[in-house]
Amino acid sequence: MIAGHGDDIHNYDQELKVNFSSNIYQHADLEPLRQHLSERFQLLANYPEPEPRSLERLIAEHEGIDPEGVLVTNGATEAIYLIAQLYRRSVSIIPQPTFSEYADACRVHHHIISDDTDNQLRQLPRDRVYWICNPNNPSGNVLLKPFMDYLVRRSPRYTFVVDQSYEAYTLEPMLEARQMQDVTNLLLLHSFSKTYGVPGLRLGYVTGHPGTIQLLRSLRHPWAVGPLAIEAGKFLLSQGREAVPDLKDYLAEADRLHQALRQLPGVRVFESKTNYMLCELSAASATDLKQYLVQEHGLLIRDCSNFEGLNHHFFRVAAQLPEEDDLLVEAVRQYLESL
Repeated sequence: MIAGHGDDIHNYDQELKVNFSSNIYQHADLEPLRQHLSERFQLLANYPEPEPRSLERLIAEHEGIDPEGVLVTNGATEAIYLIAQLYRRSVSIIPQPTFSEYADACRVHHHIISDDTDNQLRQLPRDRVYWICNPNNPSGNVLLKPFMDYLVRRSPRYTFVVDQSYEAYTLEPMLEARQMQDVTNLLLLHSFSKTYGVPGLRLGYVTGHPGTIQLLRSLRHPWAVGPLAIEAGKFLLSQGREAVPDLKDYLAEADRLHQALRQLPGVRVFESKTNYMLCELSAASATDLKQYLVQEHGLLIRDCSNFEGLNHHFFRVAAQLPEEDDLLVEAVRQYLESL
């Protein structure tokens, strides 16, 4: 695990005004969930289900698939490590830059890793695992659904792990579990944490062919998902209240932030189909900018210098409320003028 994931708010003693470092919308209305869980606090007095089958059945009904094709995990990250364990000592192709846990999990389980950009592919075995983050983190780039469907179906020899954790933060169509039930070489990752704005719950799930899901299930330890997380998952699914109440309006605000940042001299902002965006400073250090924003303005951004393929000039932010986004733009402007 790399040091310095996003949302490292726990590293700061001072109170921060706005957290731009996480890709998750920070203003989800969690009061109904808080009230629901507070009335069920007694669940902590007993062990949860060894396997969260009750939640898996609800997810399967929601997705329109066989319950045996769903595995609820302790965040999408647990699913990543289980998959890496299942395909232990495989060849894994991980295009960079992307979420670091794919490569970390593969290293733990002794994969041969390639970034799909060099001549190694000609020398590697043809049986491979492809890890694709879609929408991608940190870039916000989205591969189109027809392309993804074609890619997976035309390459049955490859196993595709498609992480759709940020599917609730884009208007671009994503692969749907119900439409891919006949595909045996695909695993889709999903995240309650992102969709409902509750990363502290550590709740995700993976969908795929029942045979593959059963193999993953055989690797995990019992009671991996706590009782309050299971109860929260049931409640959130039944309520259908995602973190972002109006995605179209929110993405319009993200585009406004994108345009405002790119107007600053010395800042390049990459195109994104999501609420978050990757930025590059032409001459300044993202690490220095991060420290300045925390100390002088109480704003937290994601320093992207530890992403493979990026350097100390890159940072990432996720749009929040308009007035908060304005604070960020003005603070970055002040930092650049101070250089």
